[in-house]
Amino acid sequence: METAISKEEAKAYDRGIYATFLGAFLVLFQIGIYFVYIPWNAERLQITEAEIGIGLFAFGLLNLIGNQTSGRLIVPRIGTKNSIVIGLLGIAYCPLLLILAPSYQWFLIAFMPFGFFVGLFSPSSQSQISMIENKTSRVLTPLYHAAFSFGSLVGAFSAFFTIRYIDSPILIFSITGTALILGALLINKFGLDKSFENLQKTPKFKLPKNSILIFGILMMLNYATMGIILDWSALWLTKDLLVPLYLGGAIIFAFNIGEISARLIASKMIKKSSEKAIGGYLSIAAGLVLFASILTSNFYIIVFGMLLFGFGTANFIAIIFRLAIRITDEPINLTVANLITMGFSGFIFGPALVGYLAEFISLTFNMYLLSIVWGLNGVALIIMMERIKTSIQ
Repeated sequence: METAISKEEAKAYDRGIYATFLGAFLVLFQIGIYFVYIPWNAERLQITEAEIGIGLFAFGLLNLIGNQTSGRLIVPRIGTKNSIVIGLLGIAYCPLLLILAPSYQWFLIAFMPFGFFVGLFSPSSQSQISMIENKTSRVLTPLYHAAFSFGSLVGAFSAFFTIRYIDSPILIFSITGTALILGALLINKFGLDKSFENLQKTPKFKLPKNSILIFGILMMLNYATMGIILDWSALWLTKDLLVPLYLGGAIIFAFNIGEISARLIASKMIKKSSEKAIGGYLSIAAGLVLFASILTSNFYIIVFGMLLFGFGTANFIAIIFRLAIRITDEPINLTVANLITMGFSGFIFGPALVGYLAEFISLTFNMYLLSIVWGLNGVALIIMMERIKTSIQ
């Protein structure tokens, strides 16, 4: 049952929902295309998996700075909408800089603003959705994450055609960058006005509660391993399984199909079963399915396994956000920023570790690692939910 709000508020919140969905779609659309081009860019610059990992490490480090800058400084002063707009404008042409980088050093430098502005965008956008969700009692976070998945899906699918038929990555990323600029202008005009936001003064720094810290650690493992799909799957398919480059986005495509399907029906699944089943037991099952599919070394079985994996793990993060906001006594924007900061800290060690393991063991080993970590994540979430339930009683 929704909280009583005026018609004016309802319209403003609807505009905010559509605006944040648009921003999420555009960011992941661009990232989805770029990650399929990673093998091409690595070949152009003659860099190894470990060196790519260092670039993603730089992305993660600056992302953390952007997260805290957003949650503690920018959002409390200018609101979530304006922070989202700044993030989109900053992200717009960063992938273009990456594919224009004349050397590995410039490649690393280009990753830094990319990480920072994604760090501004992500917690601001999630904070706005969580705030609207809290005000209206609607289940919105899974749908918001579905917009991310849909963007990544369209990006990976688009890369299939651009790689095959358009021999100009500069043109591609100039167009996607311009799309983000136009999206930022639309959000600035039609997004949620600051007057409808319940912005609270940011309290002095203190460590989050133990339960929030544990949720943050689970998110950290999520981001540390989820990058294996986005950052490395195209390289894995083309290098270890010898799949043609234009099919490099197949795993991203299948994963996002699974995610979108699960997120669109998340509200119904939660009502019919429970958050524990959707976030915990499905994640365990998904890890087992992915592990078994990789054992076959069959491209088509692996792609289908990744689709099921995407379905099973799709709502894990959304449930963490919902649980954390339900039990916290701090401002929503700060709780979200802290969770995302801890989550994205996985990008500090994850990509570097994955790159090292890929170079000295294999990318296939990392795919097995992904499935194992996700099964354990599901177990940990179930344990946490039981503890929260016991402490409330």
